[in-house]
Amino acid sequence: MSKSQIACTINTTECAVVRLKTSGTTGYSLTACKTLPFGLGDLASGKEKRLLNKIGHHLKEWHNEDLALCVEPETYCSLPAYFPAEASQNECKEYCKIEAGYFLSQPEKYSCELTGFCDTTSKKSEIKRLLIFYPDERCRTASEHFSTNHQIVFSGSPQLPLVYLSKFTEKPQVILALANNSVLLTISRNGLIEKFTYHEVKSREEMEYFTIKVLTDNPVCCKTDVQVTGIKANKVMMAMISKETSMNLTRLNIPTSIPISNPQQFSLSSASVVTAISTALMALCEKREPTTFLH
Repeated sequence: MSKSQIACTINTTECAVVRLKTSGTTGYSLTACKTLPFGLGDLASGKEKRLLNKIGHHLKEWHNEDLALCVEPETYCSLPAYFPAEASQNECKEYCKIEAGYFLSQPEKYSCELTGFCDTTSKKSEIKRLLIFYPDERCRTASEHFSTNHQIVFSGSPQLPLVYLSKFTEKPQVILALANNSVLLTISRNGLIEKFTYHEVKSREEMEYFTIKVLTDNPVCCKTDVQVTGIKANKVMMAMISKETSMNLTRLNIPTSIPISNPQQFSLSSASVVTAISTALMALCEKREPTTFLH
């Protein structure tokens, strides 16, 4: 029996709504894919309720279906940590709260996403984790708004869904995100984080410096495609990165190994759509092989 999943993403300038269905034992098909030309900046301008209602209008066709929601945060804080190997889901959440209390000045304003970490140095009694903290007011507001018509099965940042995509790539997955005031490089493989490097920047010069630095500091970036995304990833910036690093740059994309039967029916080039599809994929995987999201 096929299963379906709707997902919504909200990034800086755009929103996307997708509906993905399982097809056969391993395949998928897209039954809907829609982008909306407004984002977090518009939501913060006093139009929040009206714009969330617009998104809800596109979701109403699947009233009462589960929704996976992904909202891009303003900033990230990351913290590597070692947890007991036998720790339960609830125990891991408690450990995250304890770490947040030490690490953040206002932990109640943050959510924490817990990812697996590529690590060969851990003892058998412990597992290395990466704790990703981010301000969650926008995500919480959107989740509460949509929860009147949908059960929210995931609500968080783009990081867990995008790391999940690395399960479908033979080479390490490298994503460079250039936001208004930050540079973020993530390297992941087999669904685990290998590198998470985040720098806040105050000028274009700082953005260029840290972009080149994070790429050249990680030799793996020379051996695979670097997927570039974010509002500052324009043609001028892409040309500069290419010239200074000689690395192979692409836009954020869905791995070709993921068996989606009808990708030609929709435009999948938008970063918001890629993130929405990855969020739906991750949620469908949870339905097939329940492991519980840690966020």
